[in-house]
Amino acid sequence: MTNTVSQDASTWERYAPTRFADIAIADNYTRLDLGDWVRFPTRTGNIILEGGYGCGKTTIAQTIARERLGSSISSVELNGGTWDNKTLERLEGVHNWAASQGEVPVVIINEVDRLKDKQYELREFIDRHKNRFLFIMTTNHLGNLDGSVIDRSDVFNIRGFTPSEAVLLAEPLLAKQGVVLKSADLLLLFERRLRTGEKHLSLRQIGRVVDGLVLQAAPPTPPKPTGSHLRVV
Repeated sequence: MTNTVSQDASTWERYAPTRFADIAIADNYTRLDLGDWVRFPTRTGNIILEGGYGCGKTTIAQTIARERLGSSISSVELNGGTWDNKTLERLEGVHNWAASQGEVPVVIINEVDRLKDKQYELREFIDRHKNRFLFIMTTNHLGNLDGSVIDRSDVFNIRGFTPSEAVLLAEPLLAKQGVVLKSADLLLLFERRLRTGEKHLSLRQIGRVVDGLVLQAAPPTPPKPTGSHLRVV
């Protein structure tokens, strides 16, 4: 897996974490528990990362895989909605390659709940290859997962960030861009972004605020000249 950032990326995207140590995880106990999967790269098992949209579940999964395996093809990422009759064959191939390299393969399944009635195939594959893989699954809807898959997994809730926590995330990035804003004013901005009845902001929401403030602080772009210009030869 690689982590490339386009030159046209926003401020928030340019500072996207490339190491597990730099990932923003709201709950410190969850950070410590997930960190064990990085510190012990031969550990096998099944992880479910559940939580709201935009809270960093896929980034966490990708970073764990990258730190365990680098760019090795012993890691594969797919979406539950793309699971088909060739997926199990593909996973078998990943396992065979990893075993030949002395590695533990990592399989990331984003939106695993989209497997729907094919979850039993995943469950049977997990049982057949016990202690041979690390499966990292993400979902926004834990209730849509079969209980037998949940029972075979360590489940971690990846929650969003309170406005106060969002301020702590945003201030260092804004400072790097030369944007100076009082903490109290930044806190009000994040509180205004909370949806009705919610207490937490997603990383995407925080990122949009950061990008907006950087754009507002940037010098205006000179207008492009209009009309025709005659060139004297």
